[in-house]
Amino acid sequence: MTLLSIVGEDISRIIPVLYAYREKIKHHILLCDDDPQNLRRAKQLQRGMQSFSAKHALGWYTRIISTDEDSAEAIQQTAKKQFSYEDEFWLNVTDGYPALSILLSDLVRKEGGKVLSYDHFDNDLHTIEPDGSMHTQTLDSHIDIESYLMLLDYEIVSSQNIKELEHRKALIMQLYEKESLFRKTRKALIDESFGYENHFDPPTHILQTLHALGIVDESFKLIPRKQKSLQGDLLEEYLFWLCEALHPDDIRLGVKIDFDEKEREPEAQKRVINEFDILIAHNNRLYTVECKFSKRLDGLEFVYKYDAIIDYFGKASKAIIANISSQPKERYMEMKTSQNFRHSTLRRARMAGIWIYHESVVNPIKFQNLVRHFFELGR
Repeated sequence: MTLLSIVGEDISRIIPVLYAYREKIKHHILLCDDDPQNLRRAKQLQRGMQSFSAKHALGWYTRIISTDEDSAEAIQQTAKKQFSYEDEFWLNVTDGYPALSILLSDLVRKEGGKVLSYDHFDNDLHTIEPDGSMHTQTLDSHIDIESYLMLLDYEIVSSQNIKELEHRKALIMQLYEKESLFRKTRKALIDESFGYENHFDPPTHILQTLHALGIVDESFKLIPRKQKSLQGDLLEEYLFWLCEALHPDDIRLGVKIDFDEKEREPEAQKRVINEFDILIAHNNRLYTVECKFSKRLDGLEFVYKYDAIIDYFGKASKAIIANISSQPKERYMEMKTSQNFRHSTLRRARMAGIWIYHESVVNPIKFQNLVRHFFELGR
């Protein structure tokens, strides 16, 4: 069977269909207009598809054809040449431009083919039969993070090994059962390491837990190289386990991704690489959680950063920025504003598909409810 997919401005919308029918469809045609940016996106998707096919021994044959979007005759002639490849022919208009999609849809159905349109937000696939009837189904395929990124021609450089972290889970949860005591202990340990005076006497059971985690030595002194872990990494692990308990399709911690084109920059150290604290795949969409334990930060800078970064994953992606800070806060737009996140920053975040979780301590139930609702994990 042949699938012809129209390539437009957001190739991530095509990926769930490719993944759902990966075993059934062998011949793939990527159709784009003659705009250089669309051709670049088509080539990106083709590279990703070829890598995915090779890894899973799918035997996909992929090719790119371009046409003049402004010429109905050129579009129809280009399409008619493709019908001889297979007895069954499907057209994927999910990412297509309206004029191109309408022209090709009529042509394909007249030739006995089906037209597919995927709703990335609802995870529904609409299929129009040759007779004009339409039926809708929810895609029950659950793409994993690596496959999603590979089809986009992105590469995971590294990520935390979750199995190696499982033995730490109970210890992490113990620390955050009494977060206020843990925070006082953390401050006391850091103050002591810098020679500052601190009159708080850390509870022995918290120090023992930190020792089991390899943060303090046998004398309960902070191991210098573990200060970063004490200040931020433990929060990342804690929020990760809270998200993992919601049973998303896939979840990873500490993921570094190479977004660059190897053909343009062969040297790895010069390519565009970003790190994500928590990545979640669910219902064929990708989400991220950024974790910051910091009293002061430039919230607007983080909103700008994640507004740009989540576009790599497609327009249906979302992000949560979790900042645990003692800054005085006021409620605004169901979130909280402070010197870290001003009113306009929260408004900008909402428009960009970003939620700001800004609290003094983590409320595990409220945080999980936020993740479940905002990332639609219950669907």
